[in-house]
Amino acid sequence: MLTNCTITDKDGKVTDYIWDDQKKKMVEGKREKEIPWWKLHQIAEDLGGELRKLYIQDSNGRKYNRIVIEYQENNDSSNLQ
Repeated sequence: MLTNCTITDKDGKVTDYIWDDQKKKMVEGKREKEIPWWKLHQIAEDLGGELRKLYIQDSNGRKYNRIVIEYQENNDSSNLQ
C-alpha cells in the first residue's frame, strides 16, 4: 500500500502527499520523522555525555534541526566494547 509520495509537476513544483486513514485518501502533507529519543538518551548516558537538540537557520535562511551528543573521549581503551 502506498503511504506517502512526492509529485513534481511540469513547472517543477514539488508536492508531498501522505495517506490519511480517517479520510481514506491521499492528502497534502509530510510524515513527521519519529526520533527514538529513549535510545539517544541511553547512548548519551553510556558515553557520559549530554544530548542536545539544536534549531539552526543558516545564512541562506534554511531552517533545520540538529541532534548532538557532546561527550569527552577518554584515551583509556577499557570503555570500548
